[in-house]
Amino acid sequence: MSVSDNHGQSTASWTGTGVILLGGLIISLGIVFVVPWMWIVGVIIGIAGIVAWVAMDRASKKGQGSFSEKSATRG
Repeated sequence: MSVSDNHGQSTASWTGTGVILLGGLIISLGIVFVVPWMWIVGVIIGIAGIVAWVAMDRASKKGQGSFSEKSATRG
């Protein structure tokens, strides 16, 4: 993992967090109202949030090179 200057201030992190929180809310409602399909959908949404976060984060770093490559070219 590389060191980031914008800890938590990327579109990927906000999107991932929002989708995961939505999944958690649906899981909670499914448990409270005893609706098994609802918490299953919440789990799927939570997993989709993690996938979206990772995919968006990787897409935003595509073509930027790694941290070691950047520091080697500045030197």
